[in-house]
Amino acid sequence: MLKVGIIGVGSMGTQHFLRLMNKIHGATVTAVSDINEAHAKEVIAPYPTVRFIADPITLINDPEVDAVVIVSIDSTHEEYCLEAIKCGKYIFCEKPLSASAEGAKKVVDAEIAGGKRLIQMGFNRRFDPAYEELKALVVSGKLGAPLVAHCAHRNANYPAQYDDVVAVTGTAIHEIDTMAWLVGDYFTKAQVIFPKCSRHSKNENLHDPQIVMLTTSSGMVISCEIWVNCQYAYDIRCEVLCEDGTATLPRPSRVDVCTNQTHYKGMTTDGLGYFAEAYDREFQAWADACNAGTYCKAAASAWDGYCAAVTTDSCLKSQKSGAIEAVPLTDRPDFYID
Repeated sequence: MLKVGIIGVGSMGTQHFLRLMNKIHGATVTAVSDINEAHAKEVIAPYPTVRFIADPITLINDPEVDAVVIVSIDSTHEEYCLEAIKCGKYIFCEKPLSASAEGAKKVVDAEIAGGKRLIQMGFNRRFDPAYEELKALVVSGKLGAPLVAHCAHRNANYPAQYDDVVAVTGTAIHEIDTMAWLVGDYFTKAQVIFPKCSRHSKNENLHDPQIVMLTTSSGMVISCEIWVNCQYAYDIRCEVLCEDGTATLPRPSRVDVCTNQTHYKGMTTDGLGYFAEAYDREFQAWADACNAGTYCKAAASAWDGYCAAVTTDSCLKSQKSGAIEAVPLTDRPDFYID
């Protein structure tokens, strides 16, 4: 049985805690840590075997913790990953791997130096059945080579503290990793374009929506619309244009309703619920791999986290310059080639 410690039990961390306690086979949570002690103790109260440990570093080093789930604020991920690597413990790290490409590279270098792949990044769309189906079709070559892709990541609304930086490092990063994985390529150029700003943007430091333009090494162009105050729902879209046709991410299955001369399908504002099955599958895959003493080949690695960090750094640079910026990625090390 894999004994897991969770750092961070906010909305996502709490769902991961409940998932590991009630759904995932071969794993259980033995300890949690959070800056909000009262909330953390409330979360674990129904589970008397789970301990609260105030200091995350102490949790990582605890002998009753075999593996660590990092769901704390972004700025702490690098430190906790490095500590867990030093302890030789398996890691599930929600994005980002670090707040900067430089920090992410430190984590990658530490993992390589340790000689064992310990980190699985929480890029959960790789485990979403719809995305898996879309990727399988694109890489099969049945539609010819992919040429262009259009993506959209829309949230109904976000709190006032959400700004341009988080629009890239917290939102666009999902499309950045997903599209690199989906088309099996890496990015060489990035640009962020600011169209007319919505009146619903709550922060003078947030231009909403934004368009992230990415170019791959093969010349494919990918547009990613990031709109975090769209008002109507949580809505994820992706269409890939290939030489002999197009492939589009299917819409979530919803009840078809007809009433009062109106025909509609419901939507949701719950992003965590939208990808619930993907979260379940990625955590089961992680637990299975840890218990087998290995890593999940289908999951995102620390190197994928580093690639995402390099790309987001270039996007942030473009936000300020308005120009197309180079994405300075190097070749994937043999350590991360399956």
